[in-house]
Amino acid sequence: FYVTGHPLVRYEREVKKHATCSLQDLAAQKDRSQISVAGVVEKFKMKRTKKGDKMATIRLEDLTGSTEVIIFPELFSKAAHLLKGDEPLLVSGIAEINENTAKIIASEILTLESIRQKGVRAIQLELEERRISRDLLEDLLDIVFKHPGDCELLFRVKAASGREYIISANERFRVLPSKEFLAEAESLLGDHVIPMYQ
Repeated sequence: FYVTGHPLVRYEREVKKHATCSLQDLAAQKDRSQISVAGVVEKFKMKRTKKGDKMATIRLEDLTGSTEVIIFPELFSKAAHLLKGDEPLLVSGIAEINENTAKIIASEILTLESIRQKGVRAIQLELEERRISRDLLEDLLDIVFKHPGDCELLFRVKAASGREYIISANERFRVLPSKEFLAEAESLLGDHVIPMYQ
């Protein structure tokens, strides 16, 4: 149960682009079909195979329902660190559908945050010329230098005359379009921070 809204809501664009179905619709998929679903880990249970290797089962939840996901040792060794938080995930694998249950045998697990970061080509910051001050620019620079990366930074400046200009920042001002960067930039500029997707 999430008081401030489900973590998946922030990743609506990535879910629409990469998930092949919702968890509610999983049972309607063909048995043994390749699927990708988005969700957060509701329950986590580690197990051991007969050989003693670690594996896990998780209960994955989205906005429509939940399902069991089985993670065998090879994938578990790579993805274990992703399974213990409430970070929204994209789980790809094989759907196992029978009359009473639908579950997923996972073959790949990625965070939606990592998918988002790969898909953002630039961050556009919208500024009004009359509101630009030295303090604002210094605060903005602090945020930019705290989150260095490969993403282009664009300024869309509305001049006092009403004309708009788009200015591309120098390469040394490139940023990592992480949720932390976006949150800090939004705390300074409100909803004038716009990720530009490829």
